[in-house]
Amino acid sequence: MKVNIKNFSIEGGMISGAREALNAIGFYVYALSEVGSDGRPKPFYIGKGKGIRCLEHLDLAKQANDEKREKIRECIENGTLLVEILRHDLTSERTARLIESTCIDLFGVDQLTNAVRGLGKDMGRMPLSEIVAIHSQKKVKVLPEHKGLAFLLNDLPMSGISDTFLYERTRGVWSKIPESKEPKFAYATYAGIVKEVYEIHSWVPAGTQQYFTRDNQALLERGNRKEFVGRIASQDVRARYVGNMIEKDRSYGTPFVLVGYQ
Repeated sequence: MKVNIKNFSIEGGMISGAREALNAIGFYVYALSEVGSDGRPKPFYIGKGKGIRCLEHLDLAKQANDEKREKIRECIENGTLLVEILRHDLTSERTARLIESTCIDLFGVDQLTNAVRGLGKDMGRMPLSEIVAIHSQKKVKVLPEHKGLAFLLNDLPMSGISDTFLYERTRGVWSKIPESKEPKFAYATYAGIVKEVYEIHSWVPAGTQQYFTRDNQALLERGNRKEFVGRIASQDVRARYVGNMIEKDRSYGTPFVLVGYQ
């Protein structure tokens, strides 16, 4: 069931009649959408809550996410903002969070202004083969000729993202890179699963290369960090590791670990 509240009139920053309706529907999952010229809404933010949570985004002064704030401002000015209730009368906040995460996974986080994917890194959208790998707990040994660094990207969304997004999050920016170990490969891992493998060509100061999914100025301000120049590994290397778990030591709080070293 979908409850569409686009026809409520805005009065004094509040949508008339919305408070009573929203208080009556319990926990819910909602979308902030932009109505296109064809009349079809395109979601740009997915959230969950209760009461008037979905309307609090209209108070732009309280929005820390610049991308979302500017998108809302633009839609309000153009009269194209639509607030949609995707599911309501949910039994608990946890249920709402699970549905929120599922919706974000299906739309693709790189198509939304959400800063994070949602609930639980092991509960998101993933191929069946990765589910099998996780639950079998079988791990592939990294061969000495494939030695390198396994980057632990567990704080990032891993569904619905582009190849460029994943590469840029893996190649930089890092401190205390063990260049003396001459790592040959970089393993982008999430929830223990290898999502991609890159062949490392060289290490350069952070911000040397152009980033398209990250703030270049912010990277430069971090200082004394490195990024690698590389490319996707050959198909035989990818076939061995991508979609599987690999043997590696505990990170003890570091964002990467050495793998393939004897």
